[in-house]
Amino acid sequence: MLDILAVGAHPDDIEIFMGGAIAAFHAHGLKTGILDLSRGEAGTYGSPEIRRSELSKAAKILAVEKRVTLDLPDGNIQNTDSARQKVIEVIRKTRPELVFTFTDAPMRHPDHRATGKIVRDCVFLAGLEKIETGQPPFRPSACIGFPELIPAGKPDFVVDITDFWKIKLDAIRTYGSQVTAEGEDEGNTKTLIRSGQFWKILEARAVMAGAAVGTVYGEPFFSSRPLKIGNVMSAFTMPGLR
Repeated sequence: MLDILAVGAHPDDIEIFMGGAIAAFHAHGLKTGILDLSRGEAGTYGSPEIRRSELSKAAKILAVEKRVTLDLPDGNIQNTDSARQKVIEVIRKTRPELVFTFTDAPMRHPDHRATGKIVRDCVFLAGLEKIETGQPPFRPSACIGFPELIPAGKPDFVVDITDFWKIKLDAIRTYGSQVTAEGEDEGNTKTLIRSGQFWKILEARAVMAGAAVGTVYGEPFFSSRPLKIGNVMSAFTMPGLR
């Protein structure tokens, strides 16, 4: 059983948007898993076979307990009965306490928008006994949202990933078909992710999130309900910032 299940639309989504948090959760003793709804077959670069090899390497770097890749159509992920059934089965099998997926803010990529909707629906539906999957019903405690590359709005909380920044980058760089290597000439790239600009935006995102809570690097998250805080001093103290 998992403590945390992170759900993305494509291989590399979780690494890009919350790879640092996944590494931090593992370091804190939590059991983590990743669910990719598609194989990334519609991507401009690479192939399903290449991306399968890449995601396996990334999963090892992030030390996740389990990674599942479904076969929903890349570029056309839809919130259908069939799609929900597949996601419910994974939730019931892995029984995570917390589920992370795309927030409900406006999304640049339609697959990201659809994924967030599917997962939020399934976190509830997985707890309904009359939905048959051959598994006992199970409902996670919460579904937490993460934004795309350029966040919109003020996050509800930030995970400090300063100590895990390199792990995050190493995990992303396993996707050599999708991103540039250090020092690589991007040439005439057709996508943002396969460009030097991607790395600049990625770091700026982490720096801004980190600055909001007094750390070097952070990842932003959004909650649909108030957070329960036990240690108020730990949650709000910002070392070095007055």
